[in-house]
Amino acid sequence: MKINLVHLGLQIIASLVLVFFFIPMGCGFNTAGYMKHSSELMEQYREMQLPQQLSYFYCGRENMPYAVVGIDPAYAFETKIWFPIEFGPELYRKIDHLSNLERSQNRMYARTIIGPTGQAIGVWFSFYYSTGVIVDDENHRIQVFNPYKPESRRDFF
Repeated sequence: MKINLVHLGLQIIASLVLVFFFIPMGCGFNTAGYMKHSSELMEQYREMQLPQQLSYFYCGRENMPYAVVGIDPAYAFETKIWFPIEFGPELYRKIDHLSNLERSQNRMYARTIIGPTGQAIGVWFSFYYSTGVIVDDENHRIQVFNPYKPESRRDFF
């Protein structure tokens, strides 16, 4: 079997370029935020002492939302499915009436939303464990996905 050294060399160079250039470049655009459990946040909610400086939103039904978030106003928030809530009694009423449609979820979660660089940029309340968060720190933008997934409900029969 005859080995074409030029062809083999080009394949090796292409592989090295891929490994050392494109993969690290893609990893450099870290836009994944995440949520971290916060017992302090749950206590602030119980004592009606949530941070006033955050901008609050809910998604889902008005009388039984799926989630409530508070976002640092320094970040532009993608609000296609989220509706604003005034800080005060209405905010606490929304959290009090969060939807508990998921059979496997029997407790409310209070989480801090953390950006890619590790800073706290918001809060999350829901009976859903978590959801996706995309943060663009360079442009100060954040997107939080709706946690409700209709296909997850399988109580037809």
